[in-house]
Amino acid sequence: MSVHKGISDQLSKKNREINLFIQLDKEREAAIARAVAHCEANEEYTTDRINELSSQINELAKQGSIPTRTYVTNAMIEEYCQKKR
Repeated sequence: MSVHKGISDQLSKKNREINLFIQLDKEREAAIARAVAHCEANEEYTTDRINELSSQINELAKQGSIPTRTYVTNAMIEEYCQKKR
């Protein structure tokens, strides 16, 4: 019974990690979309929230099978907007 409980606990932990990753990644994508929209409108924007979320995801990735995310610079946002035009 203890082996079953151990496996169950391990799977529960992995499930929580995956769900947290999904939530953080959605928030990161939304933050990127906001930065792109501001850039396209020639408004001020920051990548701070994007990189804060990237940092949280990368910390989570250290625990196992969660992919890492790249930190984003203003230059990257501007380059993306120029390519999009």
